[in-house]
Amino acid sequence: MKKAPSLALGRTTRRFTLAACAAASLALSAPGVWAQAANPLKIGLLSDMSGFVADLSGPGSVVAAKMAIEDFGGRVLNRPIELLEGDHLNKPDTGLTIARQWYDSGVRTIFDIGITTVALGVQDLAKEKNRIAIFNSSASSDLTGKNCSPNGIHWTYNSYSQSLGAIKANLESGAKNFYFVTIDYTYGRNVQRDATGMIEAGGGKVVGSTTHALSSFEFSSQLLQAQASKADVVAMATTTSHAAAMIKQAEEFGLRKRGQRLAALALTLHDVKALGLNNAQDLFVTEPYYWDQNEQTRAFANRFRARFGKMPNFVQASVYGSIQHYLKAVAAAGTDDTAAVLARMKATPINDMMTRNGTIREDGRVIREGYVFRVKKPSESKGEWDLYAPVTTIPANVAFGPADKACPLIK
Repeated sequence: MKKAPSLALGRTTRRFTLAACAAASLALSAPGVWAQAANPLKIGLLSDMSGFVADLSGPGSVVAAKMAIEDFGGRVLNRPIELLEGDHLNKPDTGLTIARQWYDSGVRTIFDIGITTVALGVQDLAKEKNRIAIFNSSASSDLTGKNCSPNGIHWTYNSYSQSLGAIKANLESGAKNFYFVTIDYTYGRNVQRDATGMIEAGGGKVVGSTTHALSSFEFSSQLLQAQASKADVVAMATTTSHAAAMIKQAEEFGLRKRGQRLAALALTLHDVKALGLNNAQDLFVTEPYYWDQNEQTRAFANRFRARFGKMPNFVQASVYGSIQHYLKAVAAAGTDDTAAVLARMKATPINDMMTRNGTIREDGRVIREGYVFRVKKPSESKGEWDLYAPVTTIPANVAFGPADKACPLIK
């Protein structure tokens, strides 16, 4: 195996998994096989591996990716499957340098990706290099809007789908006025934009907003402004880790005790686990997967937990499903050619433990059902990971809203 070149990018890593020893063994045991064994199908997993959103995907997504490759048999088209891992450190320059090096060295598809500033850059780069980008932990709806690309698939969720359940549930229970606390970068602005549209369409009103810096985890000033607004709902248009810290501080300020509701527009299973049910109880979350929904979701989750020590969240489950779908498309197409694989992926319904008859829309958006859950009260929970109670299912044609006409792929 060739030594991986150093990327010289701080904590950024490049690791090889699976099939190295198997490829060498095949080369020795079968004449003529070495050329194929030495030409692996390379895929990359680019994510935050060590920073403030590492729990959203990160090392857990690597575990899910390895499971997907192993379950596929470790090979496709008689070629070993090689997984590269990269930590973009939530820095656009770092992420794009890694992605460019990977594509130039033969990586066909990059998964996960994450933070919006990196995702938008990789979207453009994949088109330039005629490669594929599959976004699992990226949420900006601009990826299928003004920044859409024929080479990008927005797989898991977006700022619209994740906000929908919490906004809808609060409107239906009588809330009228909303105040936003928004992270001051592209993702937060997208969330506030999408959620504002939902609020106004439902007869509600946005009475104000304030922002916080990406680097800040102290929200006293913003929460005092939200409290002074007397809004029915304080909507948190921020990342999962920021939302978790904000909820804890809001509880210390007594916002809910004084009658205001909290709507976390990005919150995942691991955030709820870290917060504890005392702080998170009765919040609404919208997710495409929860580990305890059915036999299939539980079977995958228990296998994942045996390897990682935690139950998977929806992003990590989606990494497994997207890699499986991609590898099946490569096998069916008989090639790793970008156009052929994308065509096969888009023509094939998505069916796995988190998706039933999912489709890939012409703008690259994966369309599937969404699920609204209520975080359980401590008295309701029967175990360490028993955190959610189901509320309702959002139909696939509603969960992501209509295609954005700003996308040039929409005809």
